[in-house]
Amino acid sequence: MSDHLETLRQFRQAIYESFPYRRDSLLDLLDAFSSNERARSTVELSLNSCFRRQYSALYKALGQAYVESDYPVCSLEAYQQGAALLDTLPPPTQQPYRVFGLDETPNERLYARCLSDRQTIHRSTPVAAQRPVSEGHNYSVLAAFPEVEAADWSQWAVPLNVARVSSLSNAIEVAHHQIAQLLSYPQTANDRLKVLSVDSRYPTPAFLHGLRDYPDLLVIARVRRNRSFYAQPVPDSSPTRPRWYGRRFKLNDDATWPPPTQQQTLNGTQRNGQTLTYRLSRWTNLLMRGTRDYPMHRYPFDVLCCQRLNANSQPQGAPLWLLIWGQSRQHLSSVQGQHAYAQRFRLEHFFGFAKPHLLLTAFQTCHTSHEINAVRLAALAYGQLWLARHLVKAFPLPWQRYLPTANPQQHTPRQLQRGFAAFIHQMGSVATPPKTRGISPGRPKGTRLRPRSPCPLVKFHPSQKLCPCKDSQKSA
Repeated sequence: MSDHLETLRQFRQAIYESFPYRRDSLLDLLDAFSSNERARSTVELSLNSCFRRQYSALYKALGQAYVESDYPVCSLEAYQQGAALLDTLPPPTQQPYRVFGLDETPNERLYARCLSDRQTIHRSTPVAAQRPVSEGHNYSVLAAFPEVEAADWSQWAVPLNVARVSSLSNAIEVAHHQIAQLLSYPQTANDRLKVLSVDSRYPTPAFLHGLRDYPDLLVIARVRRNRSFYAQPVPDSSPTRPRWYGRRFKLNDDATWPPPTQQQTLNGTQRNGQTLTYRLSRWTNLLMRGTRDYPMHRYPFDVLCCQRLNANSQPQGAPLWLLIWGQSRQHLSSVQGQHAYAQRFRLEHFFGFAKPHLLLTAFQTCHTSHEINAVRLAALAYGQLWLARHLVKAFPLPWQRYLPTANPQQHTPRQLQRGFAAFIHQMGSVATPPKTRGISPGRPKGTRLRPRSPCPLVKFHPSQKLCPCKDSQKSA
């Protein structure tokens, strides 16, 4: 217990020193995020007992939390905080690699007409007749998945890097920048292998080709069932140009499947005690179609099919197709690849908790820089809850204490959030208490505030020739 307490204190000291301005207000605001119980908007956090200042200090702190660069959108303070969080992760003992996850989430700002760089985003809706399109910003989140211990909740995802996807870039370019920052951390240099688990939007030539120079990075991605890949071409002695692709491998047509290179049948048990049987089939050294800029015929990969079997050993339901890409993919078995991708759903648990309870996308502001600062602080508060999982006394609701599946040791983030305020008051904070400055004189009499001018909606991204980073890279 003393080791966990010392780790949390060192982390809070590192976070406190990383803020360039208003570090006392920002640390109090971070504790208010971590102990939020009733606030539905960010300004209501000023009523939290952990925030010892007025609501005006909250706005000033969010405005100066991070110093951003123009392009790509990054921050040295956020880089230092991600390294501090990664330093608190224990080294892997069950598997010889670390598992990370990457995903993009929308922040809907439908009525913020004065918000800059507002663009069309995807909005999930259960109504079939509505179009899943809205307006706002997109954020890319890179998180680490620590190994599950017996006394821990099994769905923790520690966010290491949060970046906004601007209209001058796309999710692929931002993901490349986040991965480059992750691999530049000193903590990851000693890891022999890193595994990145992503969804079906990322296994494209543009994304995979940008990661070709990382020999110790593996990508586990889900691929759609309507995609087609190619086998290695058959050597030909004709004087014509050698072929780049061989026989077509269509995922939705089993007639085009060659015999798998590896195949095994495994048995497992679900949480409800039901026995699960599934078959793993793996094909090695496949290729995908590329372009002139992305010659993917030079970079083979493996495809893994996870098929559930019924009691008669017959396929049941739709199979899950996974792509294993990287130079060291032979060091990852089929079972390890399936388990690594299954951990990607921890990010869904993070988004499902952080949006309503940590107010991840609740800050209504007309300044884009203030919005990304609030999103980063909310993600940082989730990492602080993970560090305090063995220290905070959880307070379940009255109807949760008598559940037959309740485990008093595996505290969920919401249970920790209810007891974090009492814990931080007992431990003490590095931030100095506020000092009374008197009554502010306010604005001079007769001052008129100019109305904010509306910003246009970016309905489509500009071409690559208009992107400033492309021109700077070519000139360099």
